[in-house]
Amino acid sequence: MRILVVLAVAACSVPDGDYFGRTDRGEPDHFRWCNQGEPDRLDPAVASSTASTPLVHALFVGLTAYAPDGHSVASLATSWETSDDLRSMTFHLRHDARWTSGRGVTAYDIAYTAIRVANPLTGSPNSDSKQGYERRRDVAPYRAGEIVELTAPTEVDLAARTATRPLALRDLGAAEPVAYATVPAGAEVTLVMTTGERATLPSPDGRPWAYVQWARDEEGVLGWVPLAELDGEPHAGAVLHVRRVDAKNRGVDGVRPELEVHGGDLLYTPDVLGRDRFDPYTIVFECADPTPFMFAMTTNRSLRATPIETVSRWPVRWTRPEHIVTSGPLHLVEWHERDRLELVRSPTYWAPAEAKSARMTVYSMDDQAANSNYYFTGGCDATASNQVPSTYLPVLDGEQRGRPYKDYDVSPYLGIYFVWLQTEKLPDRHLRRAMALAIDRAPIPAFTHGGELPTAQLTPGTPIARLDAADLAACGVTHDTPGMALVMAPGELCYVPPPGLDFDLARARAELALAKDVPRPLHYMYNAGAEAHKQIAEYLQAAWARIGLDVVIEAHEWNSMLADTRAGKFELARLGQIGSVADTESEFLSLFRCGTPDNRGRYCNPAFERLMIEARTMRDRVARNARLREAEAVMIEDVPVIPIYVYTQKRLTKPYVRDFAINAIDQPPLWRVWIDPSWHP
Repeated sequence: MRILVVLAVAACSVPDGDYFGRTDRGEPDHFRWCNQGEPDRLDPAVASSTASTPLVHALFVGLTAYAPDGHSVASLATSWETSDDLRSMTFHLRHDARWTSGRGVTAYDIAYTAIRVANPLTGSPNSDSKQGYERRRDVAPYRAGEIVELTAPTEVDLAARTATRPLALRDLGAAEPVAYATVPAGAEVTLVMTTGERATLPSPDGRPWAYVQWARDEEGVLGWVPLAELDGEPHAGAVLHVRRVDAKNRGVDGVRPELEVHGGDLLYTPDVLGRDRFDPYTIVFECADPTPFMFAMTTNRSLRATPIETVSRWPVRWTRPEHIVTSGPLHLVEWHERDRLELVRSPTYWAPAEAKSARMTVYSMDDQAANSNYYFTGGCDATASNQVPSTYLPVLDGEQRGRPYKDYDVSPYLGIYFVWLQTEKLPDRHLRRAMALAIDRAPIPAFTHGGELPTAQLTPGTPIARLDAADLAACGVTHDTPGMALVMAPGELCYVPPPGLDFDLARARAELALAKDVPRPLHYMYNAGAEAHKQIAEYLQAAWARIGLDVVIEAHEWNSMLADTRAGKFELARLGQIGSVADTESEFLSLFRCGTPDNRGRYCNPAFERLMIEARTMRDRVARNARLREAEAVMIEDVPVIPIYVYTQKRLTKPYVRDFAINAIDQPPLWRVWIDPSWHP
């Protein structure tokens, strides 16, 4: 990592001109970006951080892509149709998409990513799919061919297989001599998929083939073998309980009958994922319920195509520069961990002119001051959002010098800053309610200086007082209605979240008096490197101390904190949620479904589940939103999270940078950015 000269803005003189940073232009065909930290992964199936997502979008194509305004536009898919019942979408793919290996990108590559996301072996944080098994024979009330899921014991790996002879793992249809790994006879492998299913490749030679994973080391390896060679099922005799997979009723006990079966009665299948295809350039996504936000979700990182040949050989390391195969407008050529990544214009992307710069350098500093200082000295041309220390903001926004700098921008953001509470470690609802009621959020923007919007509501949006007449009518509110509203379609559709547990010190003390299980001290985790997180942690610590709670605050490295919170190893933690589309159901409320990977607080309430399930069956968007509001009200009263404020985006951008699109979901198409050599007036 480069050594940076620290610029103490608050104590030193500041530039007197129009711009905060140096404006002498760098290389004209080279864009340098200060990201917000080290990417956790670049694999579309497992990447989860905001430091990773924009890079995944630049490296890998999806059915749709983000336009500069943040809306979904054609990409790998050139056209699509939605069924009248909002349960399926058919996408028609372009024929000129290529991987950097030269192979064409097809519908099977999209389906493969979806299969990887859903498969537990991948460990994807983006999955909320249950593992499905196909009934091999009729056992009343279920028939052969129906898809069921395990209820107990759930740890049995029914996809385990063995072979009496060594297995030569290779590409589909390849001969044994070109195998890249050999599984010893009798060693256990896991069946991932077979040829000829609804969303898998056809057999190249008429024989059924199996795609398996062998855990030979920490990384493992995957490959194809003729299905007939898998002649052993280690758990065929296991006694199991199953029930029909039904997305409408998932998470509610007692709705579907359970049945006792043996492991040999079931066959693992990815068909439960709800994909189908007609040919290599057509793919259909099917949902059990009306899904009005389906199209918007096709831009998501977890539906970006991934190359099966490369992933198979290096399941964990396949995105390293020495292995990576990409399909997007940019290609990775260097990755110096905790320092920088180097991306270049892809030689195989179908529209090379979209990649406006030949080269892009991405710096991985996770310290706000380091990013801002590097920008100030001319090291990078733009910063990622919210990489400016709060002590710099009064200078940048003109509060201290009378006029703002032209290269500093504040804009709206579809995101909510909140505190996760691990409900298994903090099971007392009265304690959690007391902690929410003890916080006066109003003073926070005064010391963060970022224009944030304090709120006790979970779903972010626009202050109702700022809405125009058409949106007020769509929301069913008036200008004097307090709180936020999420405008889903301007003038047509709106979601108004329920009020949260706002500041009330007397109620906070009353709730705490009812609490029976109060750990002392409590521990609050935040990520180091961002000045405002520390300030907010100290502010919350003082607020909770006023009602008698002892809270220890702890700074953690970003990726370490992500891993710990995902594993439930915390009591209180600073995090947030950024929406990729204006829809609370898919972007915010889904975090709180029982057992979903991003439910870091381990929250599970049957009443919330029931209301979410009921909403899923509704085609009428207004009625659906009303039911979702009921669900959010249940959740917010339980306090698995404490909302603090709606984010704003604060960033620095050199005046010679062009087409750095700022949108409400903070998904700039980085490949479109270019350097203007004639920027001066």
